Amino acid sequence: MKIRSLTLFLSSLAVVLFAGCSSSNDSEGDSSGKPVIAAIPKATGGDFWETVESGARRAAGEFDVELKWEGPVTETEIAEQTKIIENMINLGVDAIALAPLNNQAQRKPVQSAVDNGISVVIFDSAVDGDAHSSFVATDNQLGGSLGADYIAGKVGPNSKLVVFRYVQGTASTAKRSDGFIATATAAGHQILAEPFSESGTLEGSKSVVANTFERFIKNGKLEVDGVFAANLTTTLGVSSALDDLKDSGIEVDLTFVGFDSSKKLVEEVQSGKIDALVVQSPEKMGYLAVKTALAVSRGETVEAVIDTGVEVVTAERLESEPAIRALVGLK
Repeated sequence: MKIRSLTLFLSSLAVVLFAGCSSSNDSEGDSSGKPVIAAIPKATGGDFWETVESGARRAAGEFDVELKWEGPVTETEIAEQTKIIENMINLGVDAIALAPLNNQAQRKPVQSAVDNGISVVIFDSAVDGDAHSSFVATDNQLGGSLGADYIAGKVGPNSKLVVFRYVQGTASTAKRSDGFIATATAAGHQILAEPFSESGTLEGSKSVVANTFERFIKNGKLEVDGVFAANLTTTLGVSSALDDLKDSGIEVDLTFVGFDSSKKLVEEVQSGKIDALVVQSPEKMGYLAVKTALAVSRGETVEAVIDTGVEVVTAERLESEPAIRALVGLK
């Protein structure tokens, strides 16, 4: 009897230990059996990325996915974003949706994920190489071109324009700036300067804007006819720098087009301080990034490029078009 009891006890213990080992392995993914999608943005703060997150979470809820939303604090922490990608690979997620901070630096981490059997969908900004399955983004080249078309309709021939780029290595903003410059120069306008931001912060952008404008002030007037800012941070930097110039008595008469939107920027369009914003659909981008990553992880065929749309937002359109108001979060 004692031998039989001991045998039963050891058998039971083995079952418990085996179950425990299985549970431990499952905990690296999702013990509920749901697909696990990692969404890695360029940053986790700010209006744009919070709206992208909202769309990603809407898709996760709709498709019954466990979403791991994790990114660096600011848009300059390339090494930190790489660590996050590596961590998701180690966790064994089913797919990764990534907005790469640098098109070159993130090529190897993306390839590493795919080599480990994890599908990758790129969103917002491009990455070098062809390891990823799909690219979900705004047509940024078109967005820049639309900005140039708008300014061209407001200024005279052979006008003097300035383009404020974002930090180097960011593919999305590079395409916006390139699209603007190509269209503006084709129309006969002169690009006076196209500086990069010193950092991903508002302060870094404003510093570059102020230093650039200083070069074109003559006889108390800013001799610039039009300005294009390539993203939310640079747009805010330009707006603030223009305020400082006006407050100091400098005459400013130009057409100002920014890229992206926030509550503050929309208010400045409504007040006439900013002439127009080229606006993406970040909620739609986040939604489609997660939806596409899930489809790829299931072996479904997806489009190589998925365009999430872009619009030129003006005070007039905000007043008359409900869809444009909804795009920027107005009722």
